[in-house]
Amino acid sequence: MVSVLVVGDERKGGSSRAIDEFAEWLRGRVESVTVVMARDASLEHHECDLVLVLGGDGSILSAARRMGQNQMPTLGINLGRLGFLAAFGHEHAREAVDLALAGKLEEERRLMLSCSVARESGEISGSVLCLNDVVLTRSAEDSMVTLTAHRGDTEVATYTGDGLIVATPVGSTAYSLAAGGPLLAPTVAALVLTPLASHTLSARSLVVPVDGGLELSMQDDGAGEICTLVVDGQVSLPVAPGDRVAVRPASVEFRHLTRGSGSFYEILRDKLGWAITPRQRVRDLGLHGEN
Repeated sequence: MVSVLVVGDERKGGSSRAIDEFAEWLRGRVESVTVVMARDASLEHHECDLVLVLGGDGSILSAARRMGQNQMPTLGINLGRLGFLAAFGHEHAREAVDLALAGKLEEERRLMLSCSVARESGEISGSVLCLNDVVLTRSAEDSMVTLTAHRGDTEVATYTGDGLIVATPVGSTAYSLAAGGPLLAPTVAALVLTPLASHTLSARSLVVPVDGGLELSMQDDGAGEICTLVVDGQVSLPVAPGDRVAVRPASVEFRHLTRGSGSFYEILRDKLGWAITPRQRVRDLGLHGEN
């Protein structure tokens, strides 16, 4: 028996009809189809052979977190704009599902992080799963903040500025890249630390091994400032001086269905125009002109 879980976002009215139509088509091909449109609903209790996420990258990040310890093979169909995590666009959705059901897509494991905050009072927040990035940033009304990153007992760096991004290889293509960080191939077991608007010109992005994780803390300057920890752009937690943010490799990995091992580099070229020469761009657009 083949069962499919279709995940969408009820708040995006434009996608609801497309998801309903697609689910109806899918019911003619598999034994069981379940549709979950509630954005905050847990997916951890579902058992299925394929999770199909229709939406943008945010929908995929949300689904990965909500699957919790029960990560299932996941295929992203882009209904958004860029859709870097989605293997296929909406126009190829049916083809993609047929390939997935036939076992012709590759499952690639992606690093996930587990994030929690240990309060100075001794209270520890619940762990939050992360696929893309963890951002510790100043509150909008505050001035610069000073943040310190540790690996075990070793201080990695202290940053003064607007905050700090800790990105996975998957997240290296997102906020960290926009802030000047490097790209990591998805199979690299590392994290990228990218400072935001650093007050120190020598502070640049740093790539560190993922084993052991990181601890982040905020220095107390006496102004009573509070930082915000933002996980995958979707979950926010307050962080005060004296609190410690633990960022560790999670015990589970995201099970990403893709076209194959070379798809990451194809996406870089196709969606980001990565390292394409002007001559290549003219050729790809089908334009002709004099040399």
